[in-house]
Amino acid sequence: MSKQKLIEQQLEQALMEGRWKLFERLPAERQLAEEMRVNRTTLRAALSALAGRGILETTHGSGTRVRALPSEHPAQCILADRLYASLLLVPPIIHASSLIIRPSQIISLERLLPIAGAALRNDDTKAFVQAHIQFFMEAARFINNTSISAALASCLPDGKSLVRLFNACELQQNEMLFAHLARILSAMRHADAADASAATQAYFSTLQTLAEKK
Repeated sequence: MSKQKLIEQQLEQALMEGRWKLFERLPAERQLAEEMRVNRTTLRAALSALAGRGILETTHGSGTRVRALPSEHPAQCILADRLYASLLLVPPIIHASSLIIRPSQIISLERLLPIAGAALRNDDTKAFVQAHIQFFMEAARFINNTSISAALASCLPDGKSLVRLFNACELQQNEMLFAHLARILSAMRHADAADASAATQAYFSTLQTLAEKK
């Protein structure tokens, strides 16, 4: 087993044992690397791998936080649970965000669509998934309520599960998800909260259907 994988497992075990709570910030990289007796490059790779699985979230200038706790349940069950939770929670969040979002804030969402589109064309599933997750997290931040952002972070599917799902889908199916995302952005741009909510519901309903078929 590689050193990186070993550190990954140690971090995951520490999370399962409750060392860090949900949304709590991890120690600085230098401190954590010294504690785990590993170089910072290996630690950073392990943190990145856990972030790719949706367990951690690293923000430049803010460090690394716990985004979701590891689970011993099968990945498919976790995905189904999170998709169901997202279907219930995300449309109302997008509806509320659409009512208060300012034109200047739309720009940060508009930048994500070309990234997602380029990733889709280049068959870069990981970047495609990251753009989707970032889109919803960014949209929720405009409400400026940490509890809402935390609720969204805890219910969105993790990146690793979505990568597996999107890789199992045909190009046409991924294009349909991208179209839903574009519709959400268009509705938010025009402050059409009802359509933004409906498009979000269609997005997660599509994800649910695809996951059930795989």
